[in-house]
Amino acid sequence: MKTWLILLCLAIMTMSSLQQTSCIKEEIDNRNDITSTPLQDAERREEIEQTQYSDTGTNFESDGQLGTGNLDHQETSDNIAQGPIHKENGEVIIDYPDTEFSNGKKESAEVPIEETTTANTTPIPTVSDTSCPPNSCSQRWKPWPTCAQSTLEDEQKLAEALSRFSLEFYKIAVQKNDGNMVFSPLSIVTTLSNLLLGACNETKDRLENLLFYPKEFACVHKALRVLGKSEALTSANAIFYQPALRMNSGFHNLTSTFYQTKLKFLSNNTNQAVTDINSWVSERTNNKIKKLLDDLDPDVQMVLLNAVYFHSKWKTVFRSKNTINEEFHRPGLPSIKVPMMTSKKYPVASYFDYNLQAKVGRFQLHHNLSLVILIPRSQFTNLAEVEERLTATAVMSALNRLEEMPLKPTIVTLPKFKLESSQDLTKIIGEMDFGLFYDADLCGIAQNEAIAVSSAKHKAVLQVSEEGVEGAAATAVSLARTATTFEVQQPFIFLFLRDHRVPVFLGRVTNPLAS
Repeated sequence: MKTWLILLCLAIMTMSSLQQTSCIKEEIDNRNDITSTPLQDAERREEIEQTQYSDTGTNFESDGQLGTGNLDHQETSDNIAQGPIHKENGEVIIDYPDTEFSNGKKESAEVPIEETTTANTTPIPTVSDTSCPPNSCSQRWKPWPTCAQSTLEDEQKLAEALSRFSLEFYKIAVQKNDGNMVFSPLSIVTTLSNLLLGACNETKDRLENLLFYPKEFACVHKALRVLGKSEALTSANAIFYQPALRMNSGFHNLTSTFYQTKLKFLSNNTNQAVTDINSWVSERTNNKIKKLLDDLDPDVQMVLLNAVYFHSKWKTVFRSKNTINEEFHRPGLPSIKVPMMTSKKYPVASYFDYNLQAKVGRFQLHHNLSLVILIPRSQFTNLAEVEERLTATAVMSALNRLEEMPLKPTIVTLPKFKLESSQDLTKIIGEMDFGLFYDADLCGIAQNEAIAVSSAKHKAVLQVSEEGVEGAAATAVSLARTATTFEVQQPFIFLFLRDHRVPVFLGRVTNPLAS
């Protein structure tokens, strides 16, 4: 059987794995295709292992500090270089610097169970040097290429890929939901990129295509880490897994290095496991998402999590005393009265885009963040007409023009809103790439396991209100006698962006009163 993996984004994604000893079958299949001598196999194995971490070793982050450790995979020697994972007297030793996991102590066959998994008393297994014998999984899975440092060009390529993925995801998601919707492309992409570290062969290629990553994009993970850094953003990653699961040391080192992923035991008690995961989610989202999971399949062996918490303020404040109830027009439905934030001279860059057939406007927030809103050309125009025109080319062109435009004092009417929505990623991504999760080759994650994604969930919460820093942008705006107008009094699309036009949140509002 397979090992089920769950992907959870918090924006959260859950991942599960079905256990299967697949290496024997892989060996038989490979023997039908490849004829080699034991010496050739040994030479191939040595070549793979010598190139895995031959650059500078493995980096780990503990309490926000990046550390280094050397990892030598030469199995012919018992005197492996000391590092997070090494050998002593022929035994694999795990030395976790993360105090959240092991209190900084060197452990071998037995490691104290983490506090969050009180119902689980199974000792931790050793971490495997390879995922399968050399003529099976280790031939398909290769550690990620070395990247010393991502460049500005890398980050721009990744930002473009993020935008393209976001729009494709949005188009499919709105077909399944005719109401309010919000999701975090940054959170979803981070989780899928983490999964990419354990993907092999065709699955790796399909994931890269799904995410619009260029081929052989060695610096994608480091570039993603740079783009995710902001004082307004807090991102965290964790893997909850059953102690009996033999995790591949190569995958463990890579996810720790690139995403500072924290390893935690998954309790054998499903109720306790759900409590532990929901507690982790709540803590990392400042209690905005208190309950991600209601239950958990008892067969789940691993849960891969990402949480993104976003908090920023307007550069120019919306005064609470100017918030009034105004009409919000809904094509084909009765208008409703909603709380509208108003200003007679708010700094906005805006224009009418003929490609999108929408009025677009950019509002400034702190920490190099901005809110971009797209409104249909009239209050009688359905939002779907704009959504049909949402191509990567059209949106990137609009964002480029907005970035070049000066902020002008504008008469603004903008509804307050709070959104909370969930997406089943298996269905949405299944339409983007049919069957990707069901026949994925993820042998790089665990030894002797056929890993498959059983479910993938995403949940996002977003609130927009009057909070801002008064007068912060006053010197950047020159007042005009006649101000333009930007009235958001009908269904609209929104994007929260940061530097390089990175989409942090994307969604739509069809009814500001509905959460």
